[in-house]
Amino acid sequence: MARSTASSAISELIDEGIIETVDEHVPTARKSAGRPGELVALKARHSFLVGIDFGRLSLKVAISDLNYRLIDEIDCAFDSDTAAEAALSLAAQHVETLIARNGIDRRLIEAVGIGVPGPVEAATGMLHPGSILASWVGADVPARLSERLGLPVYMDNDANLGALAESRLGGGVGSSVMLYVLLSVGVGLGIVIEGQIFRGAYGMAGQLAHVVTDENGPLCHCGSRGCLEAQISVNALNRSLEPTHRDIAPIEMLRLAAEGSPGPARVVADAGAMAGRALGALCNYFNPDLILVGGELTRAGPVLLNAVKDAMRRTAIARALEHVDIRPGALGDRAELFGTLLFAHERARRALHARNATEMPADADPIEGAS
Repeated sequence: MARSTASSAISELIDEGIIETVDEHVPTARKSAGRPGELVALKARHSFLVGIDFGRLSLKVAISDLNYRLIDEIDCAFDSDTAAEAALSLAAQHVETLIARNGIDRRLIEAVGIGVPGPVEAATGMLHPGSILASWVGADVPARLSERLGLPVYMDNDANLGALAESRLGGGVGSSVMLYVLLSVGVGLGIVIEGQIFRGAYGMAGQLAHVVTDENGPLCHCGSRGCLEAQISVNALNRSLEPTHRDIAPIEMLRLAAEGSPGPARVVADAGAMAGRALGALCNYFNPDLILVGGELTRAGPVLLNAVKDAMRRTAIARALEHVDIRPGALGDRAELFGTLLFAHERARRALHARNATEMPADADPIEGAS
């Protein structure tokens, strides 16, 4: 459209309080004559999003504007053995707290996003058997929380959400093929191809956790033996340290590993090597340009990442690794939380477009009738 038309439309939206100018300047890579342009964004308090991350060690609940700027959040401990109803009650309570203490009009909340540590079926939006949250399988979590809050709720796997956030807001911006590896109480993988999450035909893509590396290995909660998650999760590493570090907390184990303490550093490095071998194979399959590593195990720092890189070099063909950048995620332990907000916004907009298409008169022009 003509620049004058765009300027007129933007001026109207500013006057109506829907958008606002922001303080950053447009990059100067593509210079044009005339007055420098300004960046505009949706006004901070025009609409809101709620994100709920049922993490592997904590529960995070946040409310943001449509630009994903956090307005307020709550972070508390969470036990993955908690039953679905109790967990949803706690999450709903925190959401109500955030709404009340920030004076937010519930009618301006577009949607709620949920992240869970387990595969989510694309067709139903429900947890698939094999999740860490075993007691939640079969429960329609989005519907139950939607009833409690009176808001639309959408749910996805936490690794997919972490990958989404890193690709749009974090270290993966501009990447062509990115792998986001989540190493925590569980193991997760999010695959981003040309800016889109790859979920497979039924939402089961990225199940790195259940790649079997030892058929005689420890029993996994999915029912198989020797799954990656059963061997390199934070809990599995803790158990392997019991002979020398009985009852050590996960955070303390990772701190000692980062400092080079022999026992903790060895089990973390072994875990990194095992993850690296799996990632090396994935490089042969997907030929990524970027691998971001997130989750609690990254607190061990170079002890983990160096082991991952060394194992990848031994298992992937050289050309597949030639241009791969491997580093920690830029969003840290908030990646999955930001992912819930992005996911909620995407699904809310998709639902709005679907309603508009349904309500459009049959003889309406498809362009003029769209909104």
